Amino acid sequence: MPSFHPTIELIALGLFLFFARRAWIRPRALPPGPKGWPIIGNILDIPKEKVHITYMKMARKYASDLLYLNMAGTSMLILNSAEAANDLFVGRSTLYSNRPRFPMVCELMGWDYNFALIPYGTRWRKSRALFTQQFSPSNLKTYEKPRMQESVRVFLNRLLDTPKEFEDHMRFLSGGNIISSAYGIVANDFHDPYIKLSKKALHALSQAAIPGSYLVDAFPLLKNIPGWLPGARFKRKAADEKKTVDEMIKQPLEFVKRNIASGTAESCIASRALQQMQEDGSWSDEKEHLLRNVLGAIYAGGADTTSTATNTIFLALVCNPDILKKGQAAVDAIVGRDRLPGIVDEGKIPYVDALVMEGLRWRPVLPLAVAHHTASADIYKGSYIPANTIVMGNSWAILHDPATYGEDVDQFRPERFLNSDGTLNSTVPYPDAAFGYGRRICPGRVFARSAVWLAVASLLACFDLSKVEDEDGVAIEPSTDYIDGFLSYPRPYECTITPRSKSMEKMIRQSVS
Repeated sequence: MPSFHPTIELIALGLFLFFARRAWIRPRALPPGPKGWPIIGNILDIPKEKVHITYMKMARKYASDLLYLNMAGTSMLILNSAEAANDLFVGRSTLYSNRPRFPMVCELMGWDYNFALIPYGTRWRKSRALFTQQFSPSNLKTYEKPRMQESVRVFLNRLLDTPKEFEDHMRFLSGGNIISSAYGIVANDFHDPYIKLSKKALHALSQAAIPGSYLVDAFPLLKNIPGWLPGARFKRKAADEKKTVDEMIKQPLEFVKRNIASGTAESCIASRALQQMQEDGSWSDEKEHLLRNVLGAIYAGGADTTSTATNTIFLALVCNPDILKKGQAAVDAIVGRDRLPGIVDEGKIPYVDALVMEGLRWRPVLPLAVAHHTASADIYKGSYIPANTIVMGNSWAILHDPATYGEDVDQFRPERFLNSDGTLNSTVPYPDAAFGYGRRICPGRVFARSAVWLAVASLLACFDLSKVEDEDGVAIEPSTDYIDGFLSYPRPYECTITPRSKSMEKMIRQSVS
């Protein structure tokens, strides 16, 4: 006969009843969603790919912009309309500005340094304030936008030299611009070790940051099991990724500190902040630690997202030669053909504004945004939303809503943001959902918009883009089906890039001499 251990049996029974109650009992007032199984709830309903599209379709199936799932006792709510996202993330921001625990990403992989992922509170407010201070309008005008323009000119020259490596050049443009602004590091190419660090770290984040990607997100106690146990591969993976994250946030600041000590530091956010602390006597370990983490958030958050947004518009121009020609004509009308676009032209070419907006809308870099977390229970549209619910704004669904953007939402069409006379149509919402929501909206969005705008305007002014042809002379259509994940990337594609004229090629060369 098997032995009976009352303590173990009672614990097992208690756990079963606890999870069964949360996963099986479904109060009528909860938002619509699929019926779950005992204990595991809707874990089997959580999609493995195209998560944002699957959630959008599930919500339509239930004829609701609210979609509720139960992840083994953890409530998940997906908001699939701008109305719901605005009502909750903005109108009720006190309740909806927190973040979930993110056991895999934050507690195991080390991303808890990044204030974009930490809970709402004192540390977040201090981090956000420091970020906002460094990216104030005066700092953008004095330091960042001139540096941005220099980076774009280098980017244009690289396209002349090795046009087939255009995707690497775009990543280098964004990554190099960010580490130059943050740390004064001058990267020579895309293979710079600092840029490679951020790329590796962000690739791992993209795979892990969607709630439900790892079982430890549903059962946080699993984070305590030894990494050598069978089935604990996630622990070993997280430990390896944490080393990369730690290096990514520590190495660049150590570089700046060494240069300050030797008197060779370039003017950058890190050097100005550290020197200010020294001059006014306010330096402390805590303040330097805060600065290190905020710089790390800038470094990680800006490089890949900005390059991907630029690449999306680049891809759309390759696929749509008529849009390319309209964009070139719009830039020529304001800039002319005897100079390159600059930061002084931003906001003066509505068609380029529309191109940037359409790129953000058509293929948002974060299609499911970063998850929020309820501070307490709430009732919305007659539905009960439990405390400690993970709440996600489905940016893809919001930015592909036919009621807002027209029936052709799957098409890339910048004209949807324009009036018939070519001016911006103020009745069509700016695709802010691409940057998140409420108090947790991306604080670097102004910098990002300017960076993408200048890159796109410069591309239009300088180059002709076209599809490559196969051996029979038939144009090869690039794929617009993106690589899935928390961050969404274009699949690798080929295109032909040629300067629009010899005089333009000469002008590009002279711009960096």
